[in-house]
Amino acid sequence: MLSMKRPRLAAVTTLSDCRLALDFVDGRALTLDLSRDIQTCKQLQPLLDPQVFATAILGDKGWTVEWPAPDIQIGADTLYLDAFPEMSPNPHPASAAHTGH
Repeated sequence: MLSMKRPRLAAVTTLSDCRLALDFVDGRALTLDLSRDIQTCKQLQPLLDPQVFATAILGDKGWTVEWPAPDIQIGADTLYLDAFPEMSPNPHPASAAHTGH
């Protein structure tokens, strides 16, 4: 079996309408719309506030995107799979988020 490297982020930029511009270390650049997941996943709902959403930063040396104030982290691998839903074995939004609560 071939090994697959886990996706890691080089940069993240917040866009309007709950979207993220994601630049991965392998050179891939993707835009991911999180609006549906944010609306349906209670743990992500603090991100409905555009000022909170805009605070996204890279965390853990590019392995996560983090929103410090509501203490929300989403793994780079989850974001990558969400950008390609046909590749995701479990596209449930609750599996995408980790909150400190």
